[in-house]
Amino acid sequence: MQSKKTLKVCSRCVSDKTVPGISFDTNGVCNYCHIHDKLEKEFPTGQEGQKKFLEIVEKIKKDGRHNKKYDCVVGVSGGCDSSYLIYKVKEAGLRPLAVHFDNTWNTEVATQNIQRVLKRLNIDLYTYVVDNEEYDDILRSFLKAGVKDIECPTDNRSYWHFI
Repeated sequence: MQSKKTLKVCSRCVSDKTVPGISFDTNGVCNYCHIHDKLEKEFPTGQEGQKKFLEIVEKIKKDGRHNKKYDCVVGVSGGCDSSYLIYKVKEAGLRPLAVHFDNTWNTEVATQNIQRVLKRLNIDLYTYVVDNEEYDDILRSFLKAGVKDIECPTDNRSYWHFI
């Protein structure tokens, strides 16, 4: 292990050489800061991000005018991020269908959060519940293979083929 005096540190974010996969450019800026910069250009924040969001909302509203019950689909987990997103989508005047991928490992709190938020916003929910034995087998395989992102089986888009 390197001593703290000789440990290379990013000149912007203070991530150091102990972070897996990190590299530094000639100015001492890490590759993760460069990824952040790239993403921020594509997905801006602040007033520019709000403007882009509203442009997307208007396009969805225009495309969804054809007597459809829903004009968008929003994934919900019961956590803060998806709860806030579904609130903002509804606030913007969209008609979302909330979807939830239940891998049978949900906490009671997450399930309650989903129910409370959607009831308060008057939003329909479609929940897809996986076969518990099959999912546990997949998860066990990922664990034995040493996959670092244990949520990979849940996040994999191939599981969302039912929508």
